[in-house]
Amino acid sequence: MKYKPKSPKSAVIFVVIVVAVIILLSSLGIGTLRSGIRVGYVSHDSLNSWSASYFWLFGRLQHTIYPETDTLHVEVKTESGTISIEMKAADGNVIFSENNIGTSSFDVNVSGKVVIKIEADQHKGGFDISS
Repeated sequence: MKYKPKSPKSAVIFVVIVVAVIILLSSLGIGTLRSGIRVGYVSHDSLNSWSASYFWLFGRLQHTIYPETDTLHVEVKTESGTISIEMKAADGNVIFSENNIGTSSFDVNVSGKVVIKIEADQHKGGFDISS
């Protein structure tokens, strides 16, 4: 039995399909985007919540939430460093934006899909965002 290598055409088709799936998932807001350095980072994310705790976070994170209610409850724990949170509605309008958040908890009124962006600079602590 001789081995017959797959054609280059099938390899190209496979790569195109994988790239298309990644672009589709990203455009639908499925998943979490991460760019930066995370030390001791433990995250729990779902369609309607996102939480993480870590020893050190530097960079940007993004996650899309589909809340079950019209309010998101946010808890932030800051031991050191800075953290900023921005939330955008499905239409792209900013519904919440705050920089240098200390340890606190608050509610944000939302309707429908919410894109959450977190930017941290040497932040030690964590956050919990849930509906």
